[in-house]
Amino acid sequence: MQLYVARIIFVYMKQELDIKAIRLGAIPIVDQYLNALSIESLFQELVPDDPRDKIPVWKTLGIILRNIILERYPLYQISEWALQRNLLSDSQIKSMTDDRIGRALDRLFRSDRATLLTKLVLKTMSTYDVKVDRLHNDSTTISLYGDNYKKYEDLKAVKPKRGINKDHRPDLKQIIFSLTTSADGAIPLYFKLWDGNTTDDTTHIRNWNNLRLLVGRADFIYVADSKLCVRETLIYIDTEGGLFITVLPETRSEIKRFKNWIQENSPQWHLAIKEPNPRGKDLPERQYWTFDSPFASSEGFRIVWVKSSLKQMEDEQNRTRRIDATETELKEIASKKYRNQQKLENAVKTVLEYYKTNNYFDWKIAVQVEEQYKQDRRGRPGVQSTYRKIENTYYELVWCQNSDQILFDSRYDGIFPLITNLKGDAASILKSYKFQPRLEKRFEQLKSVYDIAPVFLQNTGRIEGLLFLYFVAILVTALIERTVRTTMDKKSIEAVPIYPEERECKFPTANKVLELFSDVRLQHIIMSGKIVKTIPDNLSDKQKLLLQLLDIDVSKFFHR
Repeated sequence: MQLYVARIIFVYMKQELDIKAIRLGAIPIVDQYLNALSIESLFQELVPDDPRDKIPVWKTLGIILRNIILERYPLYQISEWALQRNLLSDSQIKSMTDDRIGRALDRLFRSDRATLLTKLVLKTMSTYDVKVDRLHNDSTTISLYGDNYKKYEDLKAVKPKRGINKDHRPDLKQIIFSLTTSADGAIPLYFKLWDGNTTDDTTHIRNWNNLRLLVGRADFIYVADSKLCVRETLIYIDTEGGLFITVLPETRSEIKRFKNWIQENSPQWHLAIKEPNPRGKDLPERQYWTFDSPFASSEGFRIVWVKSSLKQMEDEQNRTRRIDATETELKEIASKKYRNQQKLENAVKTVLEYYKTNNYFDWKIAVQVEEQYKQDRRGRPGVQSTYRKIENTYYELVWCQNSDQILFDSRYDGIFPLITNLKGDAASILKSYKFQPRLEKRFEQLKSVYDIAPVFLQNTGRIEGLLFLYFVAILVTALIERTVRTTMDKKSIEAVPIYPEERECKFPTANKVLELFSDVRLQHIIMSGKIVKTIPDNLSDKQKLLLQLLDIDVSKFFHR
């Protein structure tokens, strides 16, 4: 993409007059947050520089960071992108090569990133008053394409390995990206990269200890998925004065015990949450009920059973669908005659295992013998003809549904267990856990909006440095999003018209907000090589509204 320059040359009194258009975009918005967090100052302080560099490392990293937040050009096009936005001078563009960018990422990787991260997060918490009473943790995989990075693998960097790939690409090696966010606006506060074959159940103690040092206390609520439910981890957090909420895994004996218990007992469910159905306004409300378990976990912790109306319907429909599909397959098998008993058994087992309906069907193999009589000699049969009996053995399938097991499982429809050491009411514990999908939205932002995939880097140290900048990027965009929504609440603004055709949005995302400023430009009038006047674009009413929501003075938007 070439730099757009509207150039008109006048000759007046032997002086040339040029008009140069700069595509400013949403850089002033991003700069306000970068300056408030002193990010470039932290780069300047903690990332080692080289006096021989024509462009300081802190400036190079700042340009990469702005590019990630706004438009995500490939690394080899960043110099051109920066020139378009007046982040580089004409003389500097030749120095901003992909090699320089790679060396800047090298220096970021070899810097004291732990101190850099701590200072950045503490600055975030103090500047924007981020509450840390409850923190949510989860992880995702970053897939790496190709094997060339093996030649440049940094021994101090995390190791790409094959593991359980959450992008469903088991053919690719990966790195684990662990992220912790606050419950206050889902602001990213801590991240950690792990080797590609690391499982979450081995990381939580170290992660919790780092968060305790970061927030300065232990009594925050730590929320994570079922990988947190490891005996040693739960006891450690509880002993150290921490609080936790997580899901009890399906493999735990407490779930089997509760399933047996509800066959003869009726839990006293209490309505905890009522909310609109996400699948449509005209559909029934989604409801959640809670029930404190009559028995504790094997570690002695509290179990809260939760029943969801939507999950109950989904569980029932899913089981019915699997049973119906199994019936269809079994009828197809039963319509055939098998001479080999083992082949018939394997066909049935394959179907039951595929649909996970082993418990819902009772079946057996029946032996059928067909008798035939064949004439002993050739020729037309007559009175004197003799015959011999031939017996053919076939195997047939006989089955029926196990209605008792279906009824047994149906009593558990829509139910899932939370395990915690909190003493509060069950409804508040459920509400705390239900915030977890907001963290998953940050991963969605990484995978879809940012399309994170370091395919243009081969050195694993540089990859780790780039992923650090991605963390900073989602931190900044989360703050932008939080500011807009908080201001909307304060001013009782229900929605803003940021969608096409002036359609309104109740929960604006940072990506949509920044997109609205993507074509904002500045026109510089240049005479004899000097800027004599600057003419900015006229901002629309929609853009002015968003600047007000971001607490940015409209009159100072173009003054960088």
